[in-house]
Amino acid sequence: MSSPCPTRRMLLQEPTPELCSSPPASAATVCSRKPKRPPPITPKRFTRFFTPRNTRDVSSRTSLSSSARQLQDITQSAINRGRATRSTPRKTVNFIDIEKQMQTPQSSVRKRKSPYLSPETSPVQSSPSKRSRYATPPVDILEDSPELDEPAVYPAPIRRLKTLGGTSRILQRSFGGILSVGRGFRRDHCASWQDQTAEFYSGSEDLHQLPQGAPPFCTASCNTNSMLAIGDENGNIHLLDSEGDFSKPHVSWKAHSNAIMDVQFSSDDLYLAAGSGDQTGQIVDVRTQQTLAVLAKHKSSVKQVRFQPGDDKIIATSSRDGAVQIWDLRCQGDKGSYHAAWGSDAPYASVIRTLASAHAASSPATSTSSATRTLSNGKTENIGRRNDISVTALSFLPDGRQHLLLTASDASTCVKLWDIRGRYSLRGPAIPTATTRHPESHNRHRHFAINSLTLNGDASRLYAISKDNTVYAYSTSHLILGVAPELSSASAVKQKFCGVGQEGLGPIYGFRHPNFHAGSFYVKATLRKACEYRSEMLAVGSTDGCPVLFPTDETFLKRETLHDDEADELPDITPNSRGPSRPSLSRSVPNSRCLDTIPIYEHGTPLIRGHDAEVTSVSWTRNGTLISVSDDFRVRRWKEGKQARELRMGGEGEGKRWQCGWAAVGEGYDDDE
Repeated sequence: MSSPCPTRRMLLQEPTPELCSSPPASAATVCSRKPKRPPPITPKRFTRFFTPRNTRDVSSRTSLSSSARQLQDITQSAINRGRATRSTPRKTVNFIDIEKQMQTPQSSVRKRKSPYLSPETSPVQSSPSKRSRYATPPVDILEDSPELDEPAVYPAPIRRLKTLGGTSRILQRSFGGILSVGRGFRRDHCASWQDQTAEFYSGSEDLHQLPQGAPPFCTASCNTNSMLAIGDENGNIHLLDSEGDFSKPHVSWKAHSNAIMDVQFSSDDLYLAAGSGDQTGQIVDVRTQQTLAVLAKHKSSVKQVRFQPGDDKIIATSSRDGAVQIWDLRCQGDKGSYHAAWGSDAPYASVIRTLASAHAASSPATSTSSATRTLSNGKTENIGRRNDISVTALSFLPDGRQHLLLTASDASTCVKLWDIRGRYSLRGPAIPTATTRHPESHNRHRHFAINSLTLNGDASRLYAISKDNTVYAYSTSHLILGVAPELSSASAVKQKFCGVGQEGLGPIYGFRHPNFHAGSFYVKATLRKACEYRSEMLAVGSTDGCPVLFPTDETFLKRETLHDDEADELPDITPNSRGPSRPSLSRSVPNSRCLDTIPIYEHGTPLIRGHDAEVTSVSWTRNGTLISVSDDFRVRRWKEGKQARELRMGGEGEGKRWQCGWAAVGEGYDDDE
């Protein structure tokens, strides 16, 4: 209900004290219905006068169309300015002077508070008579036509030259590089792969000559110092210092009665394990050269011996008899342990696990030969060659999965994975946890043996030397496919019988070089772990008389190694393609076999002029130098320095190259830029 008119409401009220105190007036003046004084400005009149009609009549908005309501909302002035609770304009009318002149009569019936000043919380609304000429719209008005989002157009990248030198690449990288062609710190070293191998050399003082008639077969370096061990054909072990006088041995002693095939130091370098051709192995105290334990249960030559990472009391040995023995030095051997080379008083160790016929065929029909022999009673018997498959290589996985053992043989290029915590049957061939696949080129031609197994620093890659003159790289995550709960370290509490093995994947790529040939089982490999400024590098022996270095950094293994005309002839390989895989990146096909189905790289550097015969074993010392032994009775120490370039560029004058060796790099590498 609306309130009565202000004039009528004033007449009905009692006279105020102001009226009573006024001087007396005439009767006509008192009885007049219109008092002669300035009309008061009440809040209702003020609101009604300064409020637009379209905002007072809310019901009228319902009759408008949607377009009209939107236009009405847009044309409201100052709709996006100030607070939403402001009801009157701030500076439309100055009410201060009016308030000083007049006072609003107070009603005793109903008390209302209607301040004349505009409250701060009232919404901003403009007066129809004083509406601003320019109103701020609630949306941005574009003067030009809107620009549509179009895909960015990038120019084609500039192809880098194949002869780009190191200085040019450093300059290009200083300006930010080109990400589209492989620039950046994580993808490009701004250097050539030959920069890691070109500075190796060996001087005349880096030569150790062994006695004639006893060529060295194996070598191993210490883990905590600069000492190294050499095993020769006569069963002697020589300790040399790689940082001191290299021409004289530190100590030498007779360890076995036959050739020493393999040696390895324990993690603390206090013990030395040696495997010999006399069918036994032994553990020697390095400080006193005394035998601590004898490993005697094999029936043929011991090919390799390895300490378990994290536990120097557990040792694995492989033999030509096809068996793998796991030894525990804390357990004394039984009374039946006896070997003619050591006698009955030797400290024999105990075998805790035996992997019989580790690389034999699982089916007897495929593992036996068709040859027969006649027995004394007239019957014939098949001569089986199942136990003749020699286990040529061993390698434990690093600490954390040290219960897993990798083995290889002279029968094929497959690598087998074993869990030494399990129980294996002695009645037939032991079944591994997993077995890798053969390379496709071997399946089409014939199988080749493996000489050596080496893991990289983080155990993500496994490198295997094959008799087809190739170093194959396996991914350790591909050794076994599917769910394998037995691989977890939590299952070590309860041993279980190992069942049927699973199948893994084959190699992912390979290394090859014209100067690398694995003509015998004595050719081994070793890997230098990345440390400080030294990068990770693989070194292998060779029957060509020179060690070969392969950088293992996979950022160097790019497909741009082929020329453009050769790359166009080869089919491309993509993860989702169903076509044939890309052939080998190597342009040479040794042994006239089928093309490889995996990339083969020739990123290798031979170390020439250091040896005159087959280089069998190699090892990296703690200080980053390479040790190589050869059938020429020489032990070489290869160091890094600028002298390598001087030996390559100096020539044969004045005997500067006498008894020296150096890294052979590509043509034009030593040219000044």
